[in-house]
Amino acid sequence: MPIIKEIIKSNGEDTTIKFGLGINNKLSGYQQEIDELTEETKDDLINPIVDNEVRRFQYDSSFAGPTNLVFFFTANGSSYYNAFTPNAARFSTTEITENSNKILNSFFIMDCYDTFDNNIQTKLFTIYQTQILDGEIGTTLPIPKYRIYSDTVNQFYNWYVPKSYLDKQSGLTVTAYVKFSFYNAKYGDLALFYNKDNDGLTTPEKMYFEVLLDLNKMTWRFDYGGGSGDLYPPDATAYQIPFNNVYSQRVNEALDNFDNQQQDYPDGNVFDSEDGTYSTT
Repeated sequence: MPIIKEIIKSNGEDTTIKFGLGINNKLSGYQQEIDELTEETKDDLINPIVDNEVRRFQYDSSFAGPTNLVFFFTANGSSYYNAFTPNAARFSTTEITENSNKILNSFFIMDCYDTFDNNIQTKLFTIYQTQILDGEIGTTLPIPKYRIYSDTVNQFYNWYVPKSYLDKQSGLTVTAYVKFSFYNAKYGDLALFYNKDNDGLTTPEKMYFEVLLDLNKMTWRFDYGGGSGDLYPPDATAYQIPFNNVYSQRVNEALDNFDNQQQDYPDGNVFDSEDGTYSTT
């Protein structure tokens, strides 16, 4: 790093020393340096403008027909169940029937990407299914099976796609990829899911469901390869990756949990400015 040395002769009086505000010797004047430093500091402090404008896409009920999104959990890493029970998502029957906070604070997460390649992918948006007990009813209890159709609108039905991404597309349709996970508020961990139809794959594509966005009709649907009928099965099935899996362990080790405590409001409606308390009179 170059260093500029200057010798200032003392004359026994106060001396005013001027020095540049930048690290380089510029040809601009002192006021110009101040203006440049102000602009650079402003750029560092102010977040860049992010285009958050989105377009709503609805499930394509007319083309694809009803779809069931089904989740299978495993508590022991070997047996899978389409349930929230202790052997599956690890909730007790009482917690399920009484809508405990452990249930109410748990939710599914759907992340949508432009490709399944982890090295180059960009996440487009995220959807949360917080009403996890609003799926199908099993023998006696709600199960994680969600019908997606025009007559059964749930939190998976509408997708909000960034306009900035849509503006880059040139065709009438675009392929995207979604994957699912589940945050369990009882244990503070994250269950990861893979696409059961990709069971035989060993590449990152195993985790994803291919979907098709129709830019003209503003609709989405699961894409199973074209056409209609049997090419669009009634179930999109997601299976949990066991918690003892290395990938699942790595994700959960990076999970940062914290207690979101509820405010405890004081009693009374009259504030005493001297001691900071409230009273009812």
